[in-house]
Amino acid sequence: MADNEWLDFPGFDVVRWEAEASNIQSADNGVWVKPLWTRSTNSIELPAKAVAAKEEGNAWSLTQSIARAEDVMPALLGGAEGIRFQHELCTWEWMSGVHLEMIHLHLDADGVRLACFPIERMLDNGWKGSCTLSVRNVTAEEVRTHANDLSAAPDIRKWAINTCDKAEPVEALCSGLAQAQHALATFKAAGLDVAEEFQAFTWLHKIGPHVLEGIAMTRAMRILWQRWLTSCGLERGSIWLDARTYLPKADEGIPTDRLIGMTSAAYASAIGGTDSLEIIPHDANDIQASADGKRWARNIQHLMREEAGLNRVFDPMGGSHVVEFWTSSLIEAVWNTFKNQEQQ
Repeated sequence: MADNEWLDFPGFDVVRWEAEASNIQSADNGVWVKPLWTRSTNSIELPAKAVAAKEEGNAWSLTQSIARAEDVMPALLGGAEGIRFQHELCTWEWMSGVHLEMIHLHLDADGVRLACFPIERMLDNGWKGSCTLSVRNVTAEEVRTHANDLSAAPDIRKWAINTCDKAEPVEALCSGLAQAQHALATFKAAGLDVAEEFQAFTWLHKIGPHVLEGIAMTRAMRILWQRWLTSCGLERGSIWLDARTYLPKADEGIPTDRLIGMTSAAYASAIGGTDSLEIIPHDANDIQASADGKRWARNIQHLMREEAGLNRVFDPMGGSHVVEFWTSSLIEAVWNTFKNQEQQ
């Protein structure tokens, strides 16, 4: 239980709090400082999200991964706005009866068989979303082929940075920038229009149960992306932040206990400004997630929108001294670490 901050809240100690609050330092050499209080800090204006303009509030797309044809309609009827296909068994026929223009359809090009999806027909039916190939270790030939496969779909995002395998924020964000750097070199080697391709990225990432950490990480991703583009002489553009809540351990309490941490993770991601959010069902580790688990995962997001109104205000935590400090210190820690890694 001691490993789960959301299950074990320590008692409040005024003396300890005052001692720690008065000893706040800045980020230095990749060390990320995470105070619980700060007297003041500079506010950061976040770039616009990819899913909607700032004037539209804090919109995000409620997303669910689909592994069986019979799960498509329950997901959509339950309010899912984004459908994700990841496996080679997924086919276009699974979308029979679906108005494609009303949802986001996300294809994982590393998992699905693109030959099973009629790209031009999908575009004619109003397809919006993504068909992303991971750029982590991609080759020039692979990016050239993928770009050709989607040449008729300029508005579909086709490249993915994936940091779901990294648990620590500094490590995850550094990995994301390193993947972008690799993609830049690979696009050039493949003879692609680099400026155009970097307008078609998504960043798939994992959000843990620590609320302040998740908010700071999500906000920092947009700033770091813009900073990296500028440092490479590229035009600034929005990146689609595609968040998934962490997968609880099978022994993390009884299954329904896991809903607490997953709700905290989803809350942090929504507040931080993700473009799409998928809550992993609380019983996903138990062979096959149940229908209730999938429904509850969707309903958590409905409650955050319809009851809590988290979708109404763009960057609702902007201006909070603690959140701004965490965000700015995380940005500097990541950037310093990334630059040091480049020089090695």
